Amino acid sequence: PLSPHSGLSGWRPHSDTLHLLIKEHRERNKVTPTLETKLCQKFCFCYEKLPLMMKIEVFEEVLNITTGEDLALILYQRSPSAEVWFERRKNYILSHAVMSMVGYILGLGDRHPSNIMMDRKTGNLIHCDFGECFDVSRDREKYPEKVPFRLTRMMQKAMEVTGIHGTYTMTCNDVMEVLRNNENSILAVLETFVYDPLINWRLVEDYEVDGHGRQIQERNNETKINKKAVEILEKVKKKLTGFDDITEKYLDVENQVQSLIKQATATENLCQLYMGWCPFW
Repeated sequence: PLSPHSGLSGWRPHSDTLHLLIKEHRERNKVTPTLETKLCQKFCFCYEKLPLMMKIEVFEEVLNITTGEDLALILYQRSPSAEVWFERRKNYILSHAVMSMVGYILGLGDRHPSNIMMDRKTGNLIHCDFGECFDVSRDREKYPEKVPFRLTRMMQKAMEVTGIHGTYTMTCNDVMEVLRNNENSILAVLETFVYDPLINWRLVEDYEVDGHGRQIQERNNETKINKKAVEILEKVKKKLTGFDDITEKYLDVENQVQSLIKQATATENLCQLYMGWCPFW
C-alpha cells in the first residue's frame, strides 16, 4: 500500500482462480457450475434461514449426491504425463499446507475459490486479496467464518491417496513448528502494524469525529497506539504458543494442527458459510 486509498498490484502469469478452473471444467463436461447451490435450493427454499441441524442435514445430502472430484480431475487431465501430474499434485499439497498454517496465524479469511489461484505449470496455489486479515472474517456479525482455512471436500480429493493424512498433515506440522520456533521474529514484524498509520482506518476501534462525521486528526506528535492492533498482536501470540480457543488449553504442534484440521473440515462449520464462499466445493 502507498496510502489508505492507493497501492500497487502485480500480475501473476499463467495462473487462474480455482473458481474459473472449476467453472470451465464443468462447462466442458456439460455440468452446471452452480450444481450444489441449485440442489440445495431444491431441497429447501431458504437454506440460509434454516436452524443449524437442518443445515447440516441438507449440506450432507448435497455432498452425498455430488462427487467433488473436479479439482482432482483438473490436475490430472491437464498434465501431459504421469510425472508432471505427480509433481503438480505434490506442489499443490505442499503450497496448500504452507498457506493453511500461515493463513491461520495471520487470521486470513474470505478464502473463497476466487481468492485462490493455481499456477497452471507448477500446480502451486497462490492466494490473493488479503483484505480480511487478523480474523476480521471470523468476528464479523453476518456470516462469520467458522473455519481457520479452506480445506473443503474438493481440496481434499485433489490430494494423494491418503488425503489429508499424508503429506498435507506432515507439512502442516513442519510449517507450524517453524512458525512457533520463530515466534519472536514474526511478532516483531507484526508489531509494526501497531504504529502503521496506513492501516489505522481499518483496525481502529474508537476515534473522535467532527460535525460532518469526519475523523479528527491527532494534533500532538505523541504516537497513539492502536488498541485493536495490540489485541490482534496478543491473539497472534496465543496462536504461536499453541493456545486452542475451543478447549482453552495450550497444545503441542501435532495436536494444534489436528485441532485446526478438524475445525476446517467440520460439517457444522462449513454449512454456516455464505454460498459465495462455495463450501460445497
